[in-house]
Amino acid sequence: MRKISAARRSWLILLGVFLLMWALNALCYRFYGDDYIYSFVWEGHDMLRPLSENARRIQNFGDIFYSLKLHYMTWGGRMVAHFFAMFFLWVGKGWFDVVNAGMVVLLLLAMQWIALGGRATAELSPFITGLSFFCIWACNSNFGGTMLWVAGSCNYLWTSTFLTLFLVPYVHHYVTDGKAAYPVWFGLLWFVLGFLAGNSNENTICWIGLSGGLYLLYVWKKKTLSAWMLWGLIGLGVGYFALMLAPGNVVRLHEQFGMHRQLLYLDKEHVSVLGMAIVLQALLWFYLFKVWRRKENLLRAGIDRKYFYLATWFAATGVLFELIMLFSPILPGRSVFPQLVFLVISVLLISAQGEVHHAPVLQTSAFRVLYGLAVLYMAITGTMNLVMYSRQHQYMQGIWNQAESLRGKGQVLVISSPPPASDDGWLLMSGLHVVNMNLANNDESWANVAFARYFGLKGVHVTYPVKEEK
Repeated sequence: MRKISAARRSWLILLGVFLLMWALNALCYRFYGDDYIYSFVWEGHDMLRPLSENARRIQNFGDIFYSLKLHYMTWGGRMVAHFFAMFFLWVGKGWFDVVNAGMVVLLLLAMQWIALGGRATAELSPFITGLSFFCIWACNSNFGGTMLWVAGSCNYLWTSTFLTLFLVPYVHHYVTDGKAAYPVWFGLLWFVLGFLAGNSNENTICWIGLSGGLYLLYVWKKKTLSAWMLWGLIGLGVGYFALMLAPGNVVRLHEQFGMHRQLLYLDKEHVSVLGMAIVLQALLWFYLFKVWRRKENLLRAGIDRKYFYLATWFAATGVLFELIMLFSPILPGRSVFPQLVFLVISVLLISAQGEVHHAPVLQTSAFRVLYGLAVLYMAITGTMNLVMYSRQHQYMQGIWNQAESLRGKGQVLVISSPPPASDDGWLLMSGLHVVNMNLANNDESWANVAFARYFGLKGVHVTYPVKEEK
């Protein structure tokens, strides 16, 4: 029998990733709250204030751009993420399910290309391909909120993908000492991608821009600066300043937290989110610690010192992503996702080069044990996710069918049964991936009202007790 090449096995793994992520996305209905709010033309007020009775659904691109304008002035500057969220919530979630699964694959490709020194190639390693997905799967403290939720995916998965892709040629330029050549039109393309990456998350791009500016100064002095590099950084800056200078940022901050706020936040919420991230990422940090311990041996084996510098930069920059969040009044778990991506890239940089130069970081026995545990973990949690999201799909399908039957009748939808498998035990068995789909016991809650407006109902009443989200 003819042996399947390593590259083909890698692409088969990516196909499996695509199918798994498509299935999970397809099993998820719109998440309560944002996915219904962003289905409507933005009304120009605090998101947590219920939609008015005159709220109307987005029906065309004109509605999207009008909504983005109001959103920019009254809520925040993330135009790129919310354009895609509004677009897919308008055209239908089925389209989003396919594209979002593809975005996961694109992120994994970009991460591996960086690990290979910025080479955009189809010749991939099956082990590095599988490792990249396993790390994102197992170490993500808010999987549903960043990989399945429409609004959350557009804000974190998509923007992280844009940023990672944006960095690929810069890494290639660094590794090759400026010998990488790109066509003239590449500058315009990277300006656009820079804007998409820059208009992403407030806590990430400041560090990328600072590092990028210093690197451009460095290569200018070495006389290896190319025009596309400058155009890319300009695009990044335009996107970032558009993000940060949005009037809605100030409006939202004052409406939700008042005029007077403390400088540093070390409360229970911030500590618990960062603590959970540290626990889930412990093996990755342990691996990097082993890399540091064995650095001289790895260098003697032939790994270029530049890859250690890159690994250090990605890991350290990711930490800065989260440290700056200690100055923010809120720290949602999903905000850790860009830091996780950078940490995984740091691990992949050394792992990929170790594979090329036959210089493993871990001993063979330890590697085999961890490899077996990883395969077992993927098998258990992957199966549990498919089973539990299938049950949630049936549950939500019943609610949607009931809501559709009451559309336009001026009645209240009563939800009397809680979502299936909603206790902490099921959550652990899913690898912390399953999201509880609950509305509030308060009929006037913004999420309840948005769901009611979506179906033209008088209201939604939940009779079972719902734990209030903190």
